[in-house]
Amino acid sequence: MSSATRNFIKTGSLIFLLIVTACAPAATPAPEGMLETIVAATVQALPTITPLPTGTETPRPTRLPPTPIFTPTPGVSVTPFPTFTLTPTLTETPTEVGVAARQGVYQGSGNYACMVMNQKPTNWSKFEPGTLIYATWTVKNVGAKEWGKGDLDVVYQSGTKTYEYGPKQELSITVKPGETRDIVIVVRAPSSGGDYLTTYGLERGDNLFCQLIMGISVR
Repeated sequence: MSSATRNFIKTGSLIFLLIVTACAPAATPAPEGMLETIVAATVQALPTITPLPTGTETPRPTRLPPTPIFTPTPGVSVTPFPTFTLTPTLTETPTEVGVAARQGVYQGSGNYACMVMNQKPTNWSKFEPGTLIYATWTVKNVGAKEWGKGDLDVVYQSGTKTYEYGPKQELSITVKPGETRDIVIVVRAPSSGGDYLTTYGLERGDNLFCQLIMGISVR
């Protein structure tokens, strides 16, 4: 209890006693200490003052740091390996006897080489006995040297002798490196029925570097 409250109670009790004393007949004065006893009893009789509730401050919610957004790492760019163009092999392949024998096959090497691009008539076309045929091969010069007119020969190599004008004929055209030209040989179908295969070729000196294959079916 505060000192102000005690002083108030003492003052009130004193006034109360003075009033009672004034109104009452003369009596024996209150024994010593009686005033303090009355004040103490009065204080105990006062209602207990319940202290006002102390306001408790509600703590503010703690703000969590923002969750970082996941940013995917871009994938590693793979540099493609360079593409290498293979150089045609100079190794001879076995002789083909199909519809277009050795078509698209690199033949020869170095300075003198060829590639048969097309053929007419195709191998194993049917002819009547004794038919005169213009066998034509479309040939590309894939070597480093020019095929000069008169420098190369078209020669019979093997098989049935179907040539009309002899086993060797001079090349009548000039073919530069990278050029494609037609080489024509006049052949005649045999007089008897059957299948006949003949191989010709381009030759320069002792170098036979380009095979020209003709298959004939006589019916």
